[in-house]
Amino acid sequence: MNLKKLLFSSIFFYSFLILTDLNDIIYANVNDIKNISSSLKLQDYKVDVEAKELKFIENNLSGITYNKDTDTLFAITNKPRDIYEITLNGDFIRKIELTGFKDTEDITYLYDGIFAVIDEKKAQFFVFYLDKNTEKIDISNVKDSFRLKINSYKNFGYEGISYDKKNDTIFIVNEKFPLELIKIKNFISKKSMDITFSNKLTAYNNFMGDFSSLFFENRSGSLLFLSDESKMIAEVDSENGAQISFLQLKEGFLGLKKDIPQAEGISMDNKGNLYIVSEPNLFYIFKRDL
Repeated sequence: MNLKKLLFSSIFFYSFLILTDLNDIIYANVNDIKNISSSLKLQDYKVDVEAKELKFIENNLSGITYNKDTDTLFAITNKPRDIYEITLNGDFIRKIELTGFKDTEDITYLYDGIFAVIDEKKAQFFVFYLDKNTEKIDISNVKDSFRLKINSYKNFGYEGISYDKKNDTIFIVNEKFPLELIKIKNFISKKSMDITFSNKLTAYNNFMGDFSSLFFENRSGSLLFLSDESKMIAEVDSENGAQISFLQLKEGFLGLKKDIPQAEGISMDNKGNLYIVSEPNLFYIFKRDL
């Protein structure tokens, strides 16, 4: 083979890797081998409830969070913009209407009835109080709001939000262009609040096509990055960005009978059960196979 043919073949193969998921698969599998042990033991999880249709939600289910004080889940939709309190089995409890918001992509529970919601189109997140009697939340009555760096790419803005209670840190992920993690330290205390746009914790996850959500697990200190495009969860050490494990959300993995079509939200409860929601209105529970 002459030099010209060799060069052409190399360019063709490299282009093929870029234009397909093969590069992602090779990269992920190599790193799976390097990181066999997981602090959350994600490799031991199996699907317990698969693709339960939440019939009280028509479309655009975009995020989910666990409230340890009520032992229930709170799901959010981006159109219409509503919050739903549901049981740990995905059954309806109540709906809370959101008014004045534009594109509510994710929700996280902070403490004592305080929640935070990320709005992609406004490039802001909002903090508000919600109790058992709350029926509506208007944007003009929120407890606090924060405007983030404006992203110039339409519909590729801030997608996920989670909270590290021990270190009083908010984590926010940008969907793509760039894949980015924002850390806001001393968020509640506001003592020397420090905001950083960190590439360190996302550099090792550049094989993921996007970030559709994230979850901070307080006991292990791990961040779980959720990718809709790559149909994958990546577990990362929140301090140094080290890869710990990966899980594929595809048919044949974790006992799944079908791919999760469009994974948009992720959370865990105090027993370590993993919850994922997918558009249009699908609900999944994964439990550790003891």
